[in-house]
Amino acid sequence: MPNKDNPLYNENAGITPLPCDNREIDAALRAAARCYEANPYFMARYAERGEAFSRSDGGYMVTLTSHPLAYVIQQIKWLGVLLASRGMPRWLLESHLDLLYDELSATIPKRRVKYRKLLKAAEVLREARHDWISQPDFETLAAAFAANSGNGLANAGEMLVSAVCDEFCGIAKAVPSLVTWLGDPGRFPAQWCTSVEDTLTCARAVAARNGYNHAKIEVSIGAA
Repeated sequence: MPNKDNPLYNENAGITPLPCDNREIDAALRAAARCYEANPYFMARYAERGEAFSRSDGGYMVTLTSHPLAYVIQQIKWLGVLLASRGMPRWLLESHLDLLYDELSATIPKRRVKYRKLLKAAEVLREARHDWISQPDFETLAAAFAANSGNGLANAGEMLVSAVCDEFCGIAKAVPSLVTWLGDPGRFPAQWCTSVEDTLTCARAVAARNGYNHAKIEVSIGAA
């Protein structure tokens, strides 16, 4: 059972493995805080509950580094599908993994080789995204959204384009679970919502043009 005194503990996360090393705990807390700070969408939509999950997810990812790389990648793929289906595109998980590695390797340099598994897992997610939209196209689409939307939440364009990549990877709920909030006309002005739809249309066109000709179905998501 997880230790309820662990700062990473989240009562809503079930029996989630967490690290016991205080140095790893602190590194995971810093990575989660940096991820939340860089992406105000998290707090705006998920508030403190989401922050608690960010911490416990980070702690869980730390524990994965004690396992073989194949298992790490398997679990990160599973987590990525789960999060993308709940409004958190996998680009956000990529970022969290990168930040987690930075914090862990800076805190405990002797374990860098072990922690590098997190970078490998992030690269798997990144490569899946690049199968459909190259990094230059990704950045161009995201920048166009920032320029045309009237500004708002930082990295919203990146999330939209990432959600389209996730959709093309077979995560059916990736776009609707994001846009139900990020494109809500009751929450955002018309200019913003129009830019959301325009960005989705453009990103889908780029993915269709640049992606593989055969369907790439990674997962099958239920209605839950």
